[in-house]
Amino acid sequence: MTENHFRILIPSLLAPPVKIFSRMSAAEEIVVDIHETYPKQTLRNRYYIGSPNEVRALVVPVKKPNGHRTKTSEIEIDYSENWPLYHKKSLLTAYSKSPFFLYYADYVYAEFERKHPFLFDLNSALQSLFMKWLHIETPVRMAEEFIRGFDGADLRTAFKNNSSWQLSREYYQPFGENYGFRNSLSVLDILFNLGPEAEGYIKKETDYADIQSC
Repeated sequence: MTENHFRILIPSLLAPPVKIFSRMSAAEEIVVDIHETYPKQTLRNRYYIGSPNEVRALVVPVKKPNGHRTKTSEIEIDYSENWPLYHKKSLLTAYSKSPFFLYYADYVYAEFERKHPFLFDLNSALQSLFMKWLHIETPVRMAEEFIRGFDGADLRTAFKNNSSWQLSREYYQPFGENYGFRNSLSVLDILFNLGPEAEGYIKKETDYADIQSC
């Protein structure tokens, strides 16, 4: 299989690490599986940011109408807590000094406040924004059913946490002098800190051999 015919299969993700967008940029097609049985405590409903004192996980609370058999397409967002406000305050605390925070933040906030009923709706809306900002034109297709065998790179099990998405190069982070470079943070981190230059970083980070091995 050549790079021009490479496909990746991913779950529906909230605001995943930077490196997944390198894989998305290199692929010919992105297939999103929303028919898998929803696993808890993964990057499907959480993302990691570099706060002043720690790497913090921000979580979108969800409801499973069919219990442990609930599919990702059926996962509902729980608005009984004002999580959008908490996320906004957390992002402001972490990135208010980042040079491009004001350029992108309102668009992200708007999706939080839109009150999407289902998690995959919010994830899809954010993914579209990220791909637009990073100029990733790879076509995205929602799987029509659960896929048992996939002709390409099946990355569905690679998103239990963010530790496996290490970057090969550092970039500016506001608290880098105190804590060093914090790896595997949400794509929001590189957008807020590098702005339009994030596109070039991600294209250079792309390693097709690495993609095939995932």
